[in-house]
Amino acid sequence: MNKRIVLPLIILMLLGIGSSVALASHQEKTDGSYYTLVDENNNIIHQTGLYVYVGDEYISADNSRYKVIELIGDTARCVYQGKEKMPDVSYDSQRDAWLINNEVIPAVSGSKTGEVAIYHTHSDESYVPSDGKESIEGNGGIYDVGKALANKLEDLGFKVHYSDNNHNPHDINAYNRSRKTAASLLKETPDVIMDLHRDATPPDEYQAKVEGQEVTKIKLVVGRQNPNMKTNLEFAKKIKAVMDEKKEGLSNGIFLGKGDYNQDLNPRAVLLEVGSHTNKKDEAQNGVELFAETIPVVLGVDNTSGATDEPAAKPMTTDNQGALNSIVFLVVVLAAAAGGFYLLNRKSANK
Repeated sequence: MNKRIVLPLIILMLLGIGSSVALASHQEKTDGSYYTLVDENNNIIHQTGLYVYVGDEYISADNSRYKVIELIGDTARCVYQGKEKMPDVSYDSQRDAWLINNEVIPAVSGSKTGEVAIYHTHSDESYVPSDGKESIEGNGGIYDVGKALANKLEDLGFKVHYSDNNHNPHDINAYNRSRKTAASLLKETPDVIMDLHRDATPPDEYQAKVEGQEVTKIKLVVGRQNPNMKTNLEFAKKIKAVMDEKKEGLSNGIFLGKGDYNQDLNPRAVLLEVGSHTNKKDEAQNGVELFAETIPVVLGVDNTSGATDEPAAKPMTTDNQGALNSIVFLVVVLAAAAGGFYLLNRKSANK
């Protein structure tokens, strides 16, 4: 083979392998089945339509942390890792402020209104009891849930950047397509960016009653294969801690899944699973409206939070964090390709 084409072929092969691994981690079950996570005593701790891999972790509603060590069919066997240390959230009536670890929650921006971006990677996701089927091409019921969240946040004084871009089909490339939407929204420098989904499980996994309303619980998903993983997780834990304090019973935990879910673009990027396809859409809408009421506290922009008007640092932008991630990956690929090219030349020279 001509040596001039060997190096490009090696690079393409390595890029292809890397892309396949990354895309596979974003798959979800679409055949009606789901994964069941069980502990050492075979007690069910969680169910999800997301593909589960060895090494994935789950922080349950009571903050117990589990790690997947084995997959047997659709059963994920987990080991208990202990209680996750969560932020201590409380309200101090004397200071008229919400506190985290006994300190006033700092505002993420100079404005007390804050900015939020919302989009949907899976544009088809729907709710069978309300929409008639679980998938509606290009116009899923998930849009109604996203708009309910956006409207509630606007009522609370937030500036909302909402995208209804269509990222169909619902396949392993959907996150590649929605990445462009996320990058565009991040140009507005929002304080948080949310990707809204719904899960695929039996209804009881998400069904709940909070503040007298029938709602679906909300699960946070963090990609464990991105450079922002630790920061994303700490932010997700902060959201959960505020949910537990202000809207007890609304949280369905935090899932740490293989992949990045485009969260490498920003340390305050979150993926929300709002109920399941088996739940009613209006209950999912109730759930996100209650969830919206926690965001002022999370971001330190609540009128009664005691937050100051001094600006805090904005999240990393797409340009700096995304570029750094791409450069590191490219350096690794080129180094591997150069090594392969050297070995081929050495072998040829020794003949």
